[in-house]
Amino acid sequence: MSRRQKQPRLAEVTELAIEGYGLTEDQRFGVYGLLPGERATIYPRRKKKGRWLATHDARENSHPDRVTPACAHADICGGCALQHFDHGSQIAFKEARLARLFDPFKPGVFLAALHGSPKAYRSKARLGVKYVIKRDEVLVGFREKASPFVADMSDCSVLDKRLAALIGPLKLMISSLTVKGAIPQVEVAASNDMVALVVRHLEAFTPEDVNILGRFSSMHGIRIMTQAAGPESVIPLPGEAPAVLSYTLQSEGLTFEFEPLDFTQVNFLMNDRMTNQALDLLDLQAGDQVIDAFCGIGNFTLPIAKSVTSVLGLESVEASVQRARKNAKKNAVSNALFEVQDLYAKEGVPDILGYNKMLIDPPRSGAEQLVQSPVIDRLERIVYVSCFPETLARDAEYLVGRGFRVDAVGLIDMFPHTAHLESMALFVREASYG
Repeated sequence: MSRRQKQPRLAEVTELAIEGYGLTEDQRFGVYGLLPGERATIYPRRKKKGRWLATHDARENSHPDRVTPACAHADICGGCALQHFDHGSQIAFKEARLARLFDPFKPGVFLAALHGSPKAYRSKARLGVKYVIKRDEVLVGFREKASPFVADMSDCSVLDKRLAALIGPLKLMISSLTVKGAIPQVEVAASNDMVALVVRHLEAFTPEDVNILGRFSSMHGIRIMTQAAGPESVIPLPGEAPAVLSYTLQSEGLTFEFEPLDFTQVNFLMNDRMTNQALDLLDLQAGDQVIDAFCGIGNFTLPIAKSVTSVLGLESVEASVQRARKNAKKNAVSNALFEVQDLYAKEGVPDILGYNKMLIDPPRSGAEQLVQSPVIDRLERIVYVSCFPETLARDAEYLVGRGFRVDAVGLIDMFPHTAHLESMALFVREASYG
């Protein structure tokens, strides 16, 4: 970046980008913390995908939907992009984005957005850790806006209060370790009755370090595990069992166990509401046989099983399949089968006979291979839960080409104050197809 390009300048943003920052009219600058029509002095920080990302100060005017952020770190912390934007307006902004993407498909109905409290909703997070030698200080938090640096945080308004309360003590504890400069991150997770941390370390802990971790665990009533390399290297402290957390789908009376690095939805309230909506859209009948693709630890599979003849959970991660089987046994669910299946394989998935409905809940990359597989032609109803609407829209085009219509689509506000957009769509086979 040249010195001239880094110079502060007065700028006005004209629209809100899907990443959550304000865009200048020429699209050259994405300014965190500004809303359409607002002018301020901006400071270009770094270039990403051809656009300068910037911060700002000395704002000259305010958008009518601007609010005071609940978090003292909102201006610098990249964990949230939209705390300065009224929550209802955030939802409307995300719904408009979803509507634009699905306008070509003419959905039968746009579902009312599912939403809950924007405070203390997040039960899991990966927090960065950085030992700043010049200050002899450890930082723990999310990354800064427009920067790879760890934000200097003491609290967090979106984390579960038990996790937020640990940020300050964590900084002090890590600063006392002999390997404080070799701790890049800490995974934090909270559940019904447990808080657990996974401390990533690039150098071996000394016996005194292990004692420090143990004392911290006892003092705060939490569980600590350590991670020296990949996920398979996660181990408990000496003399302790692995941390196993749990959450409950209140409306279904089902309890799911998981380990800290297992994928789970981070917003338990919204997960409950999302699951209920998915079950309603599937219109489950006693004789149905359902496939749950990308089933994870069984979050959708087990509630589906309560209403149908059988359900098959497919998942590419072996550890998740093992956890799903344990959760089925724990909840006395006997009509759910779980199998390891590569749902990203170019040849797609096998043509499984006898199943008439499917739930799809893929990662951000979507389910491009699955929706082109022969098994799709045997289905009458598909509910697709998406964490990235662009890949959902892409896959919707495949499904419409295979004889489905988009009956419904709607927003799930799983991550308030962020630019993240979770959504759900219902696809129903056209009677005239084939």
